[in-house]
Amino acid sequence: MWSTGLIERPVDWVALAGFMGTGKSRVGWELSRALALHFVDTDKLITRVVGKSIPEVFEQEGEGYFRSCEAEVVRRVSRLEHAVISLGGGTFIHEANRRTLLERGPVVVLWATPETVYQRTKHSDRPLLRAEDPLGRIRSLMDEREGVYRQGTIHVHSDGRPSEEIVEEIIERLWNWSDAAHAWAEAPEALADRATD
Repeated sequence: MWSTGLIERPVDWVALAGFMGTGKSRVGWELSRALALHFVDTDKLITRVVGKSIPEVFEQEGEGYFRSCEAEVVRRVSRLEHAVISLGGGTFIHEANRRTLLERGPVVVLWATPETVYQRTKHSDRPLLRAEDPLGRIRSLMDEREGVYRQGTIHVHSDGRPSEEIVEEIIERLWNWSDAAHAWAEAPEALADRATD
């Protein structure tokens, strides 16, 4: 358990992963306010550092360049204290990023149906949706990525739910995770004590 002054919180660092359009930015920002932590959106951070929008980076520099920027941002945000990190949809897919994030702290994965994702993103300029059948593209990408997203620490569905309710569930589940993590950390000492009895 972490407490700073009057604030008692289950964790002092947490990342949100999941497919685009699952609500990571909105939920992450609200979660950061509820926990009195800083909020960092990795996609916004990249656009600020590079000075271009993500579609421009993909178009002008290529996806490889974007992914290398993303990996550098992951290394930096994993060193932060007192932060809620909202990750780009593809960030958690890459093994090195995933390992760095999971070693740092809990990763909450947000889930939504392909139809919900399509409704939330259809008016955006996201490079991955430039397809003849964007809903079909979303479905196939979500299927491809599901196994990787399943490696997250906590899983929460965001379909048809107000963000406050999602934030409440995340906080409750972070407390459960934190309690279990502390119990595991204390287990070796308890076993050692029992062995010397």
